Amino acid sequence: IEELNVYDKIIREGPALFIAAFSDPLAFGLLKPPGDFNADIACGEGQSLGMPPGFGGPYLGILTIKNKHLRNMPGRVVGKTVDVHGDSAYVLTLTAREQHIRRERARSNICTNEGLCALTAAIYLSCLGKSGIKKIVRLNYSRSEYAKKQLLGIDGVKLKFESPTFNEFVLQTDRAPVEIVDALSRKNIFAGVSLKKYYRELEDCLLVTVTEMNSVTLQPAAGAHV
Repeated sequence: IEELNVYDKIIREGPALFIAAFSDPLAFGLLKPPGDFNADIACGEGQSLGMPPGFGGPYLGILTIKNKHLRNMPGRVVGKTVDVHGDSAYVLTLTAREQHIRRERARSNICTNEGLCALTAAIYLSCLGKSGIKKIVRLNYSRSEYAKKQLLGIDGVKLKFESPTFNEFVLQTDRAPVEIVDALSRKNIFAGVSLKKYYRELEDCLLVTVTEMNSVTLQPAAGAHV
């Protein structure tokens, strides 16, 4: 978790926009949202709003912007990644479709999943309500803090960063993170993500996430293999 209030003053000194990114919108049930820090644009992943993980998708991207910038928003955003062969691949991350504009009057078939994901998120939030969201947020935070405390009690394990966290934290381990992930996978426990593949400077680090879906009883079992 980063202090966003320090960035607004710095950004306003030059011709720049304040863009805030987030990985879990549920965190705003506990934290102040980007709008409270005068952010111009906020974007992030909405998978936690009722979308179950399914081999990489489908997930839900969220993009919000101040009213004064609405006319400058693109009609399409093209995302770039790589395929299984390492070649460049492109996808329409944001696109305007007839179904989105004309809705029930559209003549073409619905062949994309953005509308379904948005509907899923709307139903999820409606069913939870304000009190339900706060309950889930508290479970995320409390269970994550409990797991963090338990894991830090193991020799050879320490926090990589000292800043406060919501439901994710990075551990630095004496044992190779890949070995930890492999050992726990044989116990049907997903330990987390080894960060070596993504950040060379974090080759001895493991990203751990704990949510309301994780049982407290599983956490000591996981710690035995770290």
